[in-house]
Amino acid sequence: MYIMKKICLLLITLFSSMVTAAEFVSASEFNFSVDTVLPNNQREGSTYYDLVMEPNKQQEIITKIKNHTNREIEVEVSIEPATTNINGVVDYSKTEKSVDETAPFNIKDYVKANEQTIKIPANETCEYKLKISMPKNKFNGIVAGGITFKELEEKKEKKEKSESQSMAIENKFAYSIALLLRQNEISLDSDLKLINVRPDQLNGRNVIYSDLQNPIAKYLNKLTVDAKLTKKGKNETLFEASNENMQMAPNTTMSFPIRLDGKKLEAGKYTMYINASSGENKWQLEKDFEITAERARELNKTDVSIEEDNSMLFIYIGIGILIVLMLIIIILLIKKKNKA
Repeated sequence: MYIMKKICLLLITLFSSMVTAAEFVSASEFNFSVDTVLPNNQREGSTYYDLVMEPNKQQEIITKIKNHTNREIEVEVSIEPATTNINGVVDYSKTEKSVDETAPFNIKDYVKANEQTIKIPANETCEYKLKISMPKNKFNGIVAGGITFKELEEKKEKKEKSESQSMAIENKFAYSIALLLRQNEISLDSDLKLINVRPDQLNGRNVIYSDLQNPIAKYLNKLTVDAKLTKKGKNETLFEASNENMQMAPNTTMSFPIRLDGKKLEAGKYTMYINASSGENKWQLEKDFEITAERARELNKTDVSIEEDNSMLFIYIGIGILIVLMLIIIILLIKKKNKA
């Protein structure tokens, strides 16, 4: 019996390994690749687009898309402004974030294509052209964005998917290339601002976000942030977080999280302290904020990591048991007295 159990366990392990390997290979197969065709006004040392253009000028850029499959594929192309995610990583793909108010302009309004999608025959390479129109208004620094290429799923494949398959995690390959636009090579001084502090949730768990803004049209590189939270007017650190080697895109805001790790939010007035550095630049920032009782209840109710406190329930049960025992004793005493 013991030997049979060992054999079954071994077979299950081998089967699981085979399934995992198959899924890994499937997820790692890329159906297409993208190469940049760099123009003459490209800055040296970059494989992505980093262009210097005069105000009110127009130019065309070309990318080459190679289809590595034996069937025709359709690729969707989109232009998006660069953003900075909560981990301090610059994202050149599509997000829900709006363009920061400090940005000279929204890059997607000035980079256009005749077609949003392109069909590429099997095992062939096609050129995709984009037209850039530099605004007439002068600015210093960089406007950063990205060109994202994403393969569209065939309608037939979508129709054939069963309900059970739709529950599975689907890896869709997308390829993003940075596109930087500038009008000159003027160097700008760095800056960092703490514009807001707010309670929220990340993956169903309570966090305190510090919204850090890079208001300058330049990248913040090798950024280190140390954040700590105290009650307003107190010195005791309630929660803290730190991260280093981060990067912020020009004119973007990063929501830097302090995780509460299963602790409940408590209503009250607080102060957030931020120590940050990037190269020789250092910043000491602080901001007072308030968590209302209503907001604390709302977030605590939906935090999946908060264990429900049943201590009062146990107290009420204990009191109920004591009352029942006392009633039983009283009844027994009354019966005994009546018999006497």
